[in-house]
Amino acid sequence: MRKHAILTLGIVVCLLGATLMAFGEGLLGENHTGIATVIGIVGIGIIGCSGTIIAGSAVKRSTEEAKPSA
Repeated sequence: MRKHAILTLGIVVCLLGATLMAFGEGLLGENHTGIATVIGIVGIGIIGCSGTIIAGSAVKRSTEEAKPSA
């Protein structure tokens, strides 16, 4: 459940960056594209990390299933 929450957080951050890129002039002023770009890149990084977390838990689960129970 936690791994999907991290993925959702990344998607929300990316959407926030995209929203600021499109409509951020009223909130952040004329030069709003820099901060919007940084927020979008951070969101992409969070999404990338969540993929590693999801894949890592799947590998861990498959190795635990392969071990014979004693």
